[in-house]
Amino acid sequence: MNIYDISKAAGVSIASVSRVINGADNVSEKTRKKVMDIIDEYGYTPNAYARGLGRGSMKTIGIMCSDSSDIYLANAIYYLETDLRKNGYNSILCCTGYDLETKKASFELLKSRQVDAFILAGSKYVEKNPEDNQYIIDGAKEHPVMMVNGCIEAMGIYSVRSDDMGGMKEAFTQLHESGAKKIIYVYSSDSFSGEQKIEGIKAGAKKCGISEENIRIVKGKKSYGDIAELLAAEYEKEAFDSIIASSDTSGIGAVKFAVSHGLRIPEDIQIVSYNNSKLAEASTPELTSVDAKLEEVCQKTCDSLMKLLNPPLDENGNALPVSLPARTVVKTKLVKRATTRF
Repeated sequence: MNIYDISKAAGVSIASVSRVINGADNVSEKTRKKVMDIIDEYGYTPNAYARGLGRGSMKTIGIMCSDSSDIYLANAIYYLETDLRKNGYNSILCCTGYDLETKKASFELLKSRQVDAFILAGSKYVEKNPEDNQYIIDGAKEHPVMMVNGCIEAMGIYSVRSDDMGGMKEAFTQLHESGAKKIIYVYSSDSFSGEQKIEGIKAGAKKCGISEENIRIVKGKKSYGDIAELLAAEYEKEAFDSIIASSDTSGIGAVKFAVSHGLRIPEDIQIVSYNNSKLAEASTPELTSVDAKLEEVCQKTCDSLMKLLNPPLDENGNALPVSLPARTVVKTKLVKRATTRF
């Protein structure tokens, strides 16, 4: 049985059924009793779509992430869903992977579920080819799109992200000021965030008077073992005394490399990672890490979205315009632990 069957059986309109389901006041007791009798008789449980008919909102947000096994994205999903629940909203999660066509299909799937808005978690949703972002730009014409640590310039798209560039700039300069002479940066992603971090490394080097051609940057795969092997190979080519890693995962790989080569941390080699996740504290020794303030980023994302979806009303009950910044950048913080001397 669905809402249409109830309408027919009770002899009332679909709108009346919807008002009863949603607990609206503008329905007579006679109509309410008719509908509730049918619901009780058939054991009907209203689904999200039925509940949404009466208020023009599904109270549901579509969340997309590329890889929920990634600790950064797993934490982002947790923070987002927790904040949404506090505000009375449900969520539907699509783990899309990295293939563009799958991302598009997931976006269309969420649209078909009548979500009120979209949250794209992670910077992998910013494609290098601008044309490949068109499906998001078009979708934002109908529903708000919030981007967590990504940025696409278009109407209806709002970005809240960490200051990845500033965080990496601080990490580089702190290492240099502590006496580091040969710093290597290891990363695993060419995403929007990844590019911002590289720009931060370059900005830090410039501040320290190091020319761009003398910056050592290497790319590896997103696994502890691969990063450790990559650093071992680079160390054989030319030794370094400090490592900056683009994530705590890569930071763990850096620790594995140092231990396997008998290098004392932080006396012989210093390590700074990024995100300040639980991995940083679980490491032995504990990692100095740039706190990307992910919880704050997700909270600001949800706060902005709630303002868009629940605007203030004028005396006639009409929604008033809401003014929100299209781009919000959250300042990072360098958390110092046992892998650095400063």
